[in-house]
Amino acid sequence: MRHAIACRDVPHTHGSRRLTNNQTMTYRFLPFSPWLTSAVLVLAVLAMAAATARAADAEPFDLISGAEAQRDAAEPAPPPRTRAMRPSAAAAAAPTIVVIAPAIAGSAVASPLRIEVAFKAPPDARIVPSTFRLLYGVLKIDLTERVNRRTTVRESGVVVEQARVPDGTHRLIVRVADDKGRFGEQEIVIHVATAR
Repeated sequence: MRHAIACRDVPHTHGSRRLTNNQTMTYRFLPFSPWLTSAVLVLAVLAMAAATARAADAEPFDLISGAEAQRDAAEPAPPPRTRAMRPSAAAAAAPTIVVIAPAIAGSAVASPLRIEVAFKAPPDARIVPSTFRLLYGVLKIDLTERVNRRTTVRESGVVVEQARVPDGTHRLIVRVADDKGRFGEQEIVIHVATAR
């Protein structure tokens, strides 16, 4: 005797397979859910967006333009400090900014370059990443938005990859504050020379 094994409450039958004991199993597949289709499409779009963002981050970008470098070089340099000033108690308790890259050793680096700084908050506070600022030169041109478009500023610091900077000597100022409103500041002097 032949028996049929059927799945109930399923609208479509797509085929059958003969079993070894002369039974026939009718198999049916659930229709593809529209919700599941939408979820797969959303995941695919997100994956493509992430891949595009990674590709964009790998491309060099202009951190400082040639025109900005020329404008800043035309400005007179600020006068040097004539005497050491004793830091106030607030300044002594301000966040610390440590330059990791490029190495501050007076040697020239090639462009595009990597800039990495680490933030350290006082024991009674936390770094506020949204207070991060990157300024350029005597004119203090604000480069913050260019950095924010390329990377994420965290409490621990920030890393900027593939930053294009014109040949020459450039002065950057990094600032960040803690949740007590105290600002830390660190100067970075970069000597850039294109490899010949």
